[in-house]
Amino acid sequence: MKQVRDIMNTNLITIESNLTFDKILKIMIEKGVGKLPVIDHGKLIGVVTRDDILVRQETAPLPPVIAFWDLLITLPENKEFKQKLKKLSGYVASDIMSTDNYLIVKTSDDLAFVITQIVEQKYNYAIVVEKDSIEGIITKTDLINKCFN
Repeated sequence: MKQVRDIMNTNLITIESNLTFDKILKIMIEKGVGKLPVIDHGKLIGVVTRDDILVRQETAPLPPVIAFWDLLITLPENKEFKQKLKKLSGYVASDIMSTDNYLIVKTSDDLAFVITQIVEQKYNYAIVVEKDSIEGIITKTDLINKCFN
């Protein structure tokens, strides 16, 4: 019987709760990750995902954000956009993170149970935590790659 420890991804990048929006975006782009667990004093307090960045209220208009995400930085010269971009760039991780849209599991948890929870509860990923310490992450991609290869 497989356990979470058998397939979890331990190459996990975490960020502090006061990390700025532009630095979060830079990490996601450079490291090719879409989920960054947020820690405060070493404990998990939330997760910033691409969705948290792209669907924030008060964000810049959609085409410039997508262009910005793809690093095509062609920004319009209108006042509304500049105001919204300034507000967006003032966010820190704790402003935009999700605090309840993920599953927390342990390394010894039964993998079949975790997969069932992910599917039935419609989670996109699970954070692996042991004794308040983040040990890894399991994404749907990890499940497919490690369970069917």
